[in-house]
Amino acid sequence: MKVVQVQTQAEAGGAQRTSQHVAEGLLARGHSVTTVYLYRKTAAYDDDATAAFMLPEAPHSPVDLATAVVRLCRFVRKAQPDAMILYQHYGNIAGTIAAKFAGCRRVVANQNGLPGGVGIPDWATAVDRMIGSAGWYGANVVKSGLVADAFRDYPRRYRDALVRISHGVLVPQPRISKAEARQRLGVPEGVPLVVSSGRLAPQKNQMKLVEALPALGEAHLAIAGQGPLREDLLRRAAELGVPTRLHLAGEVSPHEIADFLVAGDVYAFPSVWETFGQSVVEGAMMGLPVACSDLPVFREVLRVAEPDGEYAAVFFDNSDPRAVAASISSVLNDASLAGALSRAGRLLRAQYSVSALVDEYERLIQ
Repeated sequence: MKVVQVQTQAEAGGAQRTSQHVAEGLLARGHSVTTVYLYRKTAAYDDDATAAFMLPEAPHSPVDLATAVVRLCRFVRKAQPDAMILYQHYGNIAGTIAAKFAGCRRVVANQNGLPGGVGIPDWATAVDRMIGSAGWYGANVVKSGLVADAFRDYPRRYRDALVRISHGVLVPQPRISKAEARQRLGVPEGVPLVVSSGRLAPQKNQMKLVEALPALGEAHLAIAGQGPLREDLLRRAAELGVPTRLHLAGEVSPHEIADFLVAGDVYAFPSVWETFGQSVVEGAMMGLPVACSDLPVFREVLRVAEPDGEYAAVFFDNSDPRAVAASISSVLNDASLAGALSRAGRLLRAQYSVSALVDEYERLIQ
């Protein structure tokens, strides 16, 4: 089958990681796949031969956005795909328009955010509801029970298309040693290292990790990601007297994330909200003990189904730096606890298989 995927922006994010897994899996099974990004935000997918960008940078006006949609419609009409897989609210809307324009009837949407959630304008929520209620989504994928429950008051026709598919998460394999990884980051030998990853933005709440640093003894903090709060994080670390213990690694590509994570002793994730939390699951599956926000979705996805329902994390109040520091310290100072969390995290590999993810998407497009 010929498949076109539509993403909003090209960057190293969770939704993009999912579409990459789906593309690689479908290609390996003999399908033709192109992933179209409405705009290029970073260089994360510049070397992907199956990627296409409608705009070279983020749109600065409604005219730019309209240009991206028009180009997408032309691209899809020329490609004449048998099926389309759409991601994120703008990708769902623009992709559905393009599918209608090109006469493609097999459309699989993905709900990567919560309706009316942070970063999703009201008009986009309204348009998504209208499209789904009209039956234009052949399937509408949600990644967790939390997201599925957010649509409980939507029209039945919208809800009937909902399909639950958990993220498939690859276990990243580092190419360098822990010592080499720390050397790259400029972290001294022998000190505890807390690692985290994600866009440097209010949602990810990395400021609470920085504010927890003074209570973590000699521990250092390394964060992979880029975003608007970079300078604020550096400034706050300086105010707290810990500037040399904060290491901002910038954007790390999916192929290199293991070379960053292997440096750490504990993975910390203070996010304010998530619909799944692929980054924290990735850290857990790699074997890092996890300390993260006490969010219902994390208690859902970080719970090991077999053998006894244990959690692969300790949970903290993400509004209180003291609580964040206490949870991280409990892991750093208790080898038995750290070992139990590490073992539980590795058990999550069976729950979030990429092969199973591709199976589900292949079934939907066929």
